[in-house]
Amino acid sequence: MQLNMRQICFILSFFMVQISFSQGIKSVEIGHWKGELAMNDRLFIPFLIDFSNAQNKIQMEIRNADERIEMNLSIQQDSVQANFPEVDAYLKFKLAENKREIRGYWVNLNKKVITKIPFNAWFINELIEMAPNTSNITGRWKTTFSPNSQEPEIAVGIFEQVAGTIKGTFLTETGDYRYLGGTIGTNKFMMSTFNGSWAFMFEGRVVGDSLYGDFYSGQKYHTNWVAVRDENAKLRDEESLTYVANNKPFQFEKVLNLKGKKFDFTNQKFKNKVVVFQIMGTWCPNCIDETKMLNSFYADFKDKGLEVIAIGYEVGTNPKQQIKRLKAFKKRLGIPYEVLLAGTNDKNFASEQFPMLNGIMSFPTSIIIDRKGKIRYVHTGFSGPATGAEYLKLKTKFQNEIEGLLNE
Repeated sequence: MQLNMRQICFILSFFMVQISFSQGIKSVEIGHWKGELAMNDRLFIPFLIDFSNAQNKIQMEIRNADERIEMNLSIQQDSVQANFPEVDAYLKFKLAENKREIRGYWVNLNKKVITKIPFNAWFINELIEMAPNTSNITGRWKTTFSPNSQEPEIAVGIFEQVAGTIKGTFLTETGDYRYLGGTIGTNKFMMSTFNGSWAFMFEGRVVGDSLYGDFYSGQKYHTNWVAVRDENAKLRDEESLTYVANNKPFQFEKVLNLKGKKFDFTNQKFKNKVVVFQIMGTWCPNCIDETKMLNSFYADFKDKGLEVIAIGYEVGTNPKQQIKRLKAFKKRLGIPYEVLLAGTNDKNFASEQFPMLNGIMSFPTSIIIDRKGKIRYVHTGFSGPATGAEYLKLKTKFQNEIEGLLNE
């Protein structure tokens, strides 16, 4: 890969920064910082950081629109390690002598090949808003990703614009893009998100009632997208995506509990219970959103006969390492219900273990069975809190389904 001058200076400056951690982090400038992830020699994805001081303790938050990710800070020799609280990833960085600039890298442990992405950040004091343009993109947009490809993807853009700032997300049939935030100028805009597992950037331009843009994900992925304003835009009916195709039974003979033992679904614990099977992975931010919802449902309905079983499909092929990741995930999110390991994070592999369905097209996918063991509902993907009203609607639907089965 050929580096440009900006990338070369960026990397060299990281190794030139000298600090004393014990002095530096305590004197870091308090307020808003702007970061930049150097994904490759041409792509730099922006993100926002807040540093604050509470009771003489420095706190660090990643900002994605309305989302706040409070990082867990620790000393690592002469640098700072900031661990993401819910995903297996961290930032490692050093603070410059002027206390207004940091250099470091992002380590994402959720990939088959562990990635290490350089980043820098600098103190900006106040969040900068670009001048408002003549258009307002607030509302719903019927969106198509890769419109000229053989497999275009239909989505729904939901945006809210205030002066020169915008926030929102894209709904897709496999889940939402979570909290996107950015700025808008003269008929051009940019939104991004960074949560430890994902680094996304969406660029766009406004042409009448249409949007034309580019989507960047990680170090390599890029596609274009188009959208037209449509307040009635929606996705296909969920029941048409993943459904019961035959009467074949669940195949649990290869699924392990977190002690490495074969899981026994015939256990008395699950008899005459309403059970939610969550097909998930620790690497999946949408799965994290769904897990938080299921945690609350389990607390509310376990005494009435609800059980939840999370079935993990993890990065890699080493069961011991996969179980270790699931144990850490269970602890981080305070999951009170059963968490299992099914195998590697592959949708075709997952489909083989659920032969009664037409296939698994998304992580997460949730299956709800009644007290007699019959599948009553299947949910594909998950629309999380970033989707606002869509999330509340989905949460209500889940709750009504569970309560209805408990009351039968």
